[in-house]
Amino acid sequence: MKLRSTNKLLITIILVFTGLLLSCTGQRRSEQEGKPGVVTIDTSFTEFFARDCCGLTGADGIYSLLLPDGRTVWIFGDTFLGTVNPDKSRVLRDPIFVRNSIAVQDGDSLRTLYNQHEGRDASYFIPEQAYKQDRLAEDSIWFWPGDAFMENGKIIFFLSRFYQFEEDMWGIRWDGTYIARVSFPELEVEEIIPLSYPSDIEIHWGHSVCDDADDFTYLFGTGEEHPYVARAPKGNILAPWEFFTGQAWVSDANQASPIIEDKSSEQFSVFKLKDKYVLLTQSAGFSKEICSYTSDLSYTGFSEKTVLAVADPPAHLPDSNLFTYNALAHPQFISGEELLVSYCVNSFIPKDLLYNADNYRPVFLRIPVEYILKTPGL
Repeated sequence: MKLRSTNKLLITIILVFTGLLLSCTGQRRSEQEGKPGVVTIDTSFTEFFARDCCGLTGADGIYSLLLPDGRTVWIFGDTFLGTVNPDKSRVLRDPIFVRNSIAVQDGDSLRTLYNQHEGRDASYFIPEQAYKQDRLAEDSIWFWPGDAFMENGKIIFFLSRFYQFEEDMWGIRWDGTYIARVSFPELEVEEIIPLSYPSDIEIHWGHSVCDDADDFTYLFGTGEEHPYVARAPKGNILAPWEFFTGQAWVSDANQASPIIEDKSSEQFSVFKLKDKYVLLTQSAGFSKEICSYTSDLSYTGFSEKTVLAVADPPAHLPDSNLFTYNALAHPQFISGEELLVSYCVNSFIPKDLLYNADNYRPVFLRIPVEYILKTPGL
């Protein structure tokens, strides 16, 4: 396989969509309906990722990590590549989409990284089990990525492995948590390692990482629509983890307890904002509520929910088939005391994503820091 950035057009009609679903601090924003004067759409970021060629043209996720050299790596799940026609329909490729990709932002440039296998597009992270005889079967088993962080000069990406057990859109199952160790600054995958912390509740670890403490890296996951937390010794993600029971740290993942009572979206963010820790999430199910919780600690003591914004599909997309999910924070892009937050847009009708590329592109918001921290006049 050869790692490459997207430049070459490959047009093929194949398959049916089966998946689920500069330093850009621009000031062109419009008020979000329902929160006038408080929450605004960041049109610069939203348009930056509404790309019609030469890399990703639509994806979900989306996590970001500020690299030591000042670049940002963006982390995506299912990713469309190639070209979008003037009428917003997609020029089909082989395959139609890949299961994950990353993109490196350097100023106002964005370079999408993925693989090629036997002349066909392939994901950036690929499970060994996806190679079946003479073909790559990423429609049967694949990685969807979570959060990432730096450790000992390498980038550590969390990956959730899924497989298709039924043919319909929702017939997928989680099959374990992995980490990928990636070289810096080259961004080459060095190894992919399975993690094994079984529990009666299936917890998808790695949906958020908080790494600002001196002694531990705090690792978050989702189980039955609730967020959980574990920790690993600083600088050694492969050392035995501990899990928080609500009162103490233990070695048994079965004793872990949710860190908030409310249900949350599958993916979420935990990060430090001024002198507080913030858990930012979208409410569970297909709720449009983007909400936050604050605490003096990264793993316990979170406040009651504050509803920050409504994650509506863009106003020019009135289609009732659309839904939004997995709001995430990007604190490295705070500007003017406003936090950058993204959320994903998707359709319950897969063909909608082929007819109109805008049906599968992230939206970015600006949310005032004082609103999150409940400190007017900050």
